[in-house]
Amino acid sequence: MTTSESTQQKVAGNHRAPADRAEFEQLADEWERDRPRGLDLAAMAMHPAYQSIIDMGLPAVPWLLARLERRPGHWFLALNRITGAQPVPPESEGNLKAMAGDWLHWGKQNGYEWSDYVD
Repeated sequence: MTTSESTQQKVAGNHRAPADRAEFEQLADEWERDRPRGLDLAAMAMHPAYQSIIDMGLPAVPWLLARLERRPGHWFLALNRITGAQPVPPESEGNLKAMAGDWLHWGKQNGYEWSDYVD
């Protein structure tokens, strides 16, 4: 078993049943519409829709990656909480495009497919 598989199994055990993409899209749209504006990342992450996406667990990862590919946004904490990964190096911190690129690279390296979810 690879480290990635081990992490995915461990993380998957902490979440509810597999998510439905329509539910994810509804929650993500709600969060993007209603989230606190500004630089308060903690407040953004505490939004109920964001927390519900985290609770979806691993099924949400390709959907989050697709969102990042379409338009970089603050989905990094959700990805970190779900996967336990932190692929963003210090030199990328604060640069949404670079951080999104780091997560997309991580997703590809870890076998995630999201091309079917990119509009």
